[in-house]
Amino acid sequence: MASRTQPKRANTPSSPEPLFACAGLILVGFLYRAELFAFDPAKWATLSAWVLLLAGIWIARAHDQHFEHMLRRLKQREAIALSPEGFEQWLQKVRHRAHESALIGSLVFPALILVAYTFVYVGERLNGMDTLQRIWLVAEVTLEVIAARIIGRYVGRGISYGFLGKHLAKDEVTLNVIPGHSDNTAGLRPIGDFYFYQATVTALPVFFFAFWVLVIPLWSTIAPAASLEFASQWKNTYLVFFFIALGIEVLAFILPLWFFHREMSVQKQNMRSRADELSATLSKLQRDITSQERLRDYGEERTQLVEQIALLENLPTWALAPDVRQRFAWGNLACLSPFALQLSQTILDAVSKGTS
Repeated sequence: MASRTQPKRANTPSSPEPLFACAGLILVGFLYRAELFAFDPAKWATLSAWVLLLAGIWIARAHDQHFEHMLRRLKQREAIALSPEGFEQWLQKVRHRAHESALIGSLVFPALILVAYTFVYVGERLNGMDTLQRIWLVAEVTLEVIAARIIGRYVGRGISYGFLGKHLAKDEVTLNVIPGHSDNTAGLRPIGDFYFYQATVTALPVFFFAFWVLVIPLWSTIAPAASLEFASQWKNTYLVFFFIALGIEVLAFILPLWFFHREMSVQKQNMRSRADELSATLSKLQRDITSQERLRDYGEERTQLVEQIALLENLPTWALAPDVRQRFAWGNLACLSPFALQLSQTILDAVSKGTS
C-alpha cells in the first residue's frame, strides 16, 4: 500500500528549462541575425548549440520516469529481489544519489564553459574589444553558463544511473536472470532499453562536436567570404569537448551494460552446475529407456529435461536485445564514420609531412 499512496515524482523538466532554451534561441537568432546571414561560423555554431539544448531537453524530459519505470518492471518480473517496502526504500536511496550527481554536474559543466572562454578570450582579444562588445560577450557567456548548468544536471543524473549495477552490488540487492524469457535477454531487456534511450540523450553533444569539427575546416568552401578566425580559435577546443562528450556516452551506456554482462555471465556459470545435473539425469533416463513402451512413458520427461538444459546452456549474457544492439551500432557508425575518416586523413597528412 505504501507504493500506492506515495505521490508521483515530477520527472518532466520544470517549465523554466524549455522556456529558457526557447528564449535563448530566439534571442541569439535576433541579436546575431546579420552575422547569420553573413554565414559567420561562430554564430551558426552558437545558434545550433541552442537548438541542440532545446532538443536535448525535449528528449530527456522523462529521463527519471524511464529509469524508475525500468526498475519497477524489473521488480515486477522479480529480477530484483526486494520486498515492496524494501524496494521503495532502496528507490529513495537511488534518487538521492542521482540528485547529488546532478548537483555536481550542474557545477562542473559551467566551469568547463568558463575555462573554455577564458582560454580563448583572455589576452589581446579581450583587450581589443570595446565596452559594448564586452557587455555582449558577458551576456552570451552568462546565457551559456546557465545552459551548461541545465545540461550538467541531466548528464550528472545520467552518470549516476549508469552506475546502477555498482549500486545494486553496494546495496546488496540481488539481480536475478530468468532463463528462457522471451525477451532474449534473460528477462533484463528493460535495462538495455533504458540505456539505449539514455545513449540517445548523451549522444547529442557527441554528434554536435563531431559535426563542427568536420565542418569548421570546410566552412570556407561553404562561405568563402566568412572569417576563418573561429576555426583557429575553437577547432581544437571542440575536439577536446568531443572526446569529453564521448567519454560521458561511454559512462552512460557501455559501462553499465558491461557490469550487467559480467553479472549475467557469473550467474550463467553458476547455473551450469545445474545443467550438468540435468544432463546426468537425462543420461540415466536414456539408459533406462530400453523399449518403445518405456520411451512413451518417459518421453515427456525427456523433452522437459532437454528444454531445461538448453535454456541454461544458452542463457544470454547481455541485457541488450539484438535489435537494439543493431540500432545503436548502425546509428553510431552512420554519424561518426565521416569524423573517423577525416581524423585518419589528418593523421596520414601529418605523417607524410613528417617523413618528407
